[in-house]
Amino acid sequence: MSRDSHNLQIRIDIFEHGVFSCPHRLTQASLLSLVKSLQQSSIDGKITASQWAEAAIKQLSLSLQESNVYFEIFRHLAYTRRPAQPIVDVKQFSLYLVLQLFSTTATRLSLENASSLTSKFNSEYPGMNNLGTSFPSPGASPRTKAVRGFLFTQSSSDIQLAFQFIKTHLKLLLKVISLDMNDPNPMITSGDFNSLNLIFSQTDVPLCKLIPYFNSKPRVSLDDLNNWISKRVYAPAEVNSADCLSLAGLNRGVTIKNTTETKAREVRISNCDESYIYIHAAVKQVSMQSCREVTVYISAVSGIATMDKCENCTFVTCASLIRVGNSVDCTVHIYSPFPPVMYGDNRGVVLAPFNANISDLGSILEIGGVPSVSSNPKCSHNWSAPIEMNTENSGQGFALMQPKDFFKLVLPNAFGSSNPSVQFTPEEFVNAISLREGYFESIQTMISKANLNEEQERRLHMAIQGYFREWLVSTGNIKSPMELVKMIDQE
Repeated sequence: MSRDSHNLQIRIDIFEHGVFSCPHRLTQASLLSLVKSLQQSSIDGKITASQWAEAAIKQLSLSLQESNVYFEIFRHLAYTRRPAQPIVDVKQFSLYLVLQLFSTTATRLSLENASSLTSKFNSEYPGMNNLGTSFPSPGASPRTKAVRGFLFTQSSSDIQLAFQFIKTHLKLLLKVISLDMNDPNPMITSGDFNSLNLIFSQTDVPLCKLIPYFNSKPRVSLDDLNNWISKRVYAPAEVNSADCLSLAGLNRGVTIKNTTETKAREVRISNCDESYIYIHAAVKQVSMQSCREVTVYISAVSGIATMDKCENCTFVTCASLIRVGNSVDCTVHIYSPFPPVMYGDNRGVVLAPFNANISDLGSILEIGGVPSVSSNPKCSHNWSAPIEMNTENSGQGFALMQPKDFFKLVLPNAFGSSNPSVQFTPEEFVNAISLREGYFESIQTMISKANLNEEQERRLHMAIQGYFREWLVSTGNIKSPMELVKMIDQE
């Protein structure tokens, strides 16, 4: 299929940042009923956050917090400049609700694909059956090694699953923006068709201008549009573009990016191992997927930052909204005007306050549109009040960091001078660092006043270094500095 100007490319970011596990009461039938009630209660085609929350609580049994998450994430994804008032286009929001069926469909398709691959493998290598070799279920634990090799490297498959979902649900997507949802083949206006820019990549012209039918008539039937789109919709072979910085497959490396390279761009970090990524800029959105033992620092994210399917990673950022899903033994240091959103099967995730201290961070946040503490004091405390989405095991997948375990993040000298204390961090954590530093200074003073001779100093230094190495090994912290030293030597 030639990808000319009339083809429609699926927006991958809507699936990366906007989709959660399907609420148990959300089916195609209940969704249509919900959409009808929302459209009936809308005023001039708009609904408020309170109208949505009332319907979501009543018809989907969502909590008020969960309904707020859906609404806020939609506003981030649908509007380049979010309206000051909590109000959205009802038909475009209806499209977003249809996308929440994705997880159910993706699980089914993944199982079918895994079953097909297993059958093919067993037929080609029958002797391996006795060894118990098989492809894992998408529902397997994220701690399973097989999952790490199968699910945690599925970026291209994720794109194909999104493509299959759009193809199989195209009629439903068109129905919810039509003039009459009760009509088996309803009409759709050019204005309503433009709502699909939530799902298809933005072009220089309204989407309706790409459809020949709209050149001669203001309304087109669902069947005609479905047939036309089905032949021209495609998923990108890869998610790189001029507006996106992709960091994929890094292995034991250090990457430093500045404002010139990343300003206002989307950042996608995927399939990286034992690496360090530092970005001192205000970026548009961040997706961190399928990484292992990776430390990521990003100064500011104007939109959504999502960590998914990661293991033993550290993520430090100031963002408008942060999502953490299906991750194991990760630490996330957060500064945000919205509480962190937890979804999927998280295990051993630690939530913590922001821990960097760059002197020009305030100006970077201003560029990114992330509010300062002075304008929104809750930002530095929201990390400790996460919202869990559609989970039956509330509070079991994460823990909150205690002040005694809090340390400042050491950043590259290229980022400029550091403040003496961390910024945008709760006072009790700042005080914990001050107490620790005061204790170290008292020990240094005591040593300096001891009037040790050269031999005593040598033995003391050996003892300190020995105990420090012992602490590094016993706490599991030895790997990071050793890897950094190797990387610096290589450079």
